[in-house]
Amino acid sequence: MSDPRILLASDNAALAANLVGHCSAASGLRAIRTDNSDAATAALAEAGAQGIVLCVVDMALPQAEVERLAAAAVRHRIPWLAVGDRYTPDLRKRAETLDAIDYVVADAEDSQAVARFAERLLRNRLVRILVVEDSAFMRAHLRRQLRRYQFRVHMAATPGMGMRILEQRPDIMAVIIDYDMPDQNGVELTRNIRRHFRHREICLIGISGKAPRSISAEFLKNGGDDYLHKPFEREELYSRVLHGVVAVERMLEIKRLERLRRMFLSMLAHDLKSPAGGIVGAANLILDGICGQVGGEVREMAAVISQAGRRLCTLASNMQDLTRLETGRLEPVLAPTCLDSLILERVRLAEATASGKGIRLEIATRPLPPMEIDADLVARLLDNVLSNAVKFSPMRSVVRVEMDAAAQEAVVRVRDQGPGILPEERARLFKPFERLSAKPTAGEKSLGLGLAIAEGIVAAHGGRIWVESLPGQGASFCFALPLGNVADQSSVCICE
Repeated sequence: MSDPRILLASDNAALAANLVGHCSAASGLRAIRTDNSDAATAALAEAGAQGIVLCVVDMALPQAEVERLAAAAVRHRIPWLAVGDRYTPDLRKRAETLDAIDYVVADAEDSQAVARFAERLLRNRLVRILVVEDSAFMRAHLRRQLRRYQFRVHMAATPGMGMRILEQRPDIMAVIIDYDMPDQNGVELTRNIRRHFRHREICLIGISGKAPRSISAEFLKNGGDDYLHKPFEREELYSRVLHGVVAVERMLEIKRLERLRRMFLSMLAHDLKSPAGGIVGAANLILDGICGQVGGEVREMAAVISQAGRRLCTLASNMQDLTRLETGRLEPVLAPTCLDSLILERVRLAEATASGKGIRLEIATRPLPPMEIDADLVARLLDNVLSNAVKFSPMRSVVRVEMDAAAQEAVVRVRDQGPGILPEERARLFKPFERLSAKPTAGEKSLGLGLAIAEGIVAAHGGRIWVESLPGQGASFCFALPLGNVADQSSVCICE
């Protein structure tokens, strides 16, 4: 069989040029045109050999030729599309009587309407639809109508058979579900599909011939996407199914792009960490005098390089953590750790950045038994919260870090004297890549990842994180980690 083709029977040169040109540009789709009804009828007779999947008939042709072409298309089971330069109820009724799959207006304002319709039909050949219907007559009717629009159709006579088909065919995009079935009604089946296949993108369309229109609401409230009341027109069926299929295709494309984004971030973070670490190491060698005595200007530049390299390392680690959070692979490696010692260590490291703005860091903690936490992750959590406080604090202010135990939790508060958080912005505070109205006081750069990662690390430990703030009165970023899993209740960690 040759490549898929569209046969256009028309003497309209503009329509032909548009359809042939547009379809030729589409992958795997070719269009051929003839203004001779005899040649078109002969081509339809050999449609299988020539690969014709659709016949487009211009309704402006003489009526006898239109009827002849329509009859030939139906006889050889080739779907045909009626095309006109305007819409009238009579033309549409005439096309429907001759068993056209649809009527499309091809006018100057939307010259590619016919080509888009044809292109969509070709894409439908990759789409699988499941029909769950206990009536053999209705199953056959739906299968016949859907096959005319090139869909691949699977049939199920019972809800149980429908569930088995869905398990075997993960590529099914839409399910048409009858309401009135003996073992289980369509609403219950809709609910079961959503529960068992919650991670799959499937459009569910309920159908029913029963009088109560409240059935449509039951379908929609229980996970359905659309509803059709019997009897329905062929065009209505196609429009509803296509609407659902397009929505699924868009969601699948969004998920594909999201996977690419995560992959890119993961690769970028991995590739950044190695050279950034090398830059920091080389700069520190100069600062430590390993490379010999250097002048003050060189030492100053080495310090700048070391600081920029550490910032780049932090950025790479944040991107890596964000990817692990989004994919659910951020799993803490728990080990006995003194949280107060860890806080003291991270505060001392943060003092280097804070001193550049004249900010003083104060600590008020009390000894706690060692906790089962991931020290590396909690260190990054503390670094992100401290960095955020320093970044938004005014010059020569105070950032205070407090830790205490309450209700079987270790509660840490980082208080700053910055501009605070507006109430309407709190919902966006812990979302990645969000930037609020408050600006860093020294023009520091931010991607909006630190607090999002902090929330993920806290959640991975079974804790919670929140903010206490009034506009203009600073903010306290707080997090609590459970004390339930302590390594040794009898030991107490004393910070030096």
